[in-house]
Amino acid sequence: MKIRIVLTGMVSMVVAMGLGRFALTPQVPHMLAEGYVDLTQASLLAASNFLGYLLGAIELTAAKDHRHMILRMKTGLWASGIILLLSAFIPNHPWGFYLNLLLRFAAGVASAWALILVTTWVQHELIEHHSLRTIAFAGPGVGIFVSGLLAIGFDIWHTNASENWFIYGLVAIVAGALIVRNLPKALPQSSSEERFPFTPKIYLLIGIYVLAAIGYVLPATFLSKLAVDKFPGSLIADIFWPLFGFAVIIGMAILARQKNIKRPQKGLAITFCIQGLGILSSIFLPGITGLFAGALLVGGTFMAIMQLMLQLGVSLAPRHIRTLTGLLTIGFAIGQFIGPLLSAASTHYLSSMTPALCIAALGSLMASILISFV
Repeated sequence: MKIRIVLTGMVSMVVAMGLGRFALTPQVPHMLAEGYVDLTQASLLAASNFLGYLLGAIELTAAKDHRHMILRMKTGLWASGIILLLSAFIPNHPWGFYLNLLLRFAAGVASAWALILVTTWVQHELIEHHSLRTIAFAGPGVGIFVSGLLAIGFDIWHTNASENWFIYGLVAIVAGALIVRNLPKALPQSSSEERFPFTPKIYLLIGIYVLAAIGYVLPATFLSKLAVDKFPGSLIADIFWPLFGFAVIIGMAILARQKNIKRPQKGLAITFCIQGLGILSSIFLPGITGLFAGALLVGGTFMAIMQLMLQLGVSLAPRHIRTLTGLLTIGFAIGQFIGPLLSAASTHYLSSMTPALCIAALGSLMASILISFV
């Protein structure tokens, strides 16, 4: 039973996050090369996705009616694959950009619903099983790894952006169909007699998660573009996105082996520092070394930070897992929304992403300091 929950949670996150949200990253170079978007528009596509993620998280967290949460979970999963398929039919035309904006927004809403509700279920069912819970949350890394391998295949086969979207969508729908029957019939509910404990530590935790999101989102979204810029026309550029996903899996495997994490603050402080170093490496280390270090360090800390933040949050509000997950997701979505806007401003006014990446690194380093106060 526990293994079924682990596998269902993992594949759900592969569909909603690893493919539904992050397939945009390896698609950006194709869309740029084929004239679907320019670099500023690519930043706006990412921002639209993150805005949908933010509003979806806010709406779900504020929802008082618990009767339709399973329907929303399933809707989020199915919509993630269907939106990928629909993206394949958007024409390469100036107004196609606005259709892409709309679909990326919808994908953000769908992934927020799926992530919050699947996380609530997995956290509740595996609350006493740190290793199993952590393995389930490797799902986004598995999805990124799969999408990265597909992206390498697309370059070898010389497919276009539309064909790529269609294949990503097909993979997501097939994966979702394999696990949908294992999803729960109902979700645990918070006690109606207790109000959520909004304390200064909760607010600080959410603020730190905003910084964490800014720190991760720029290299995660534009890693493939940075690689293409350094290695134009080379398959070497394609290895960094699956490497990022592989690093996520390794990071979660290392975290799963840690026993008795009673105070996640120390681990988070170290992890935030590693994330910041990864961002700086992608900027300042030359050639393949910088991108390799950035993919490993940022990828290796991405989901580990999420899992440790959830563990710390649950210790502050143990009877309100769904609300807590929703609030942290809102904080993360705010940071993710700010990140691409920083990138758009940086590329538009300064013709470089370096200033935005430096701000992202600074956010990670600030988070490593602030977490000791939680």
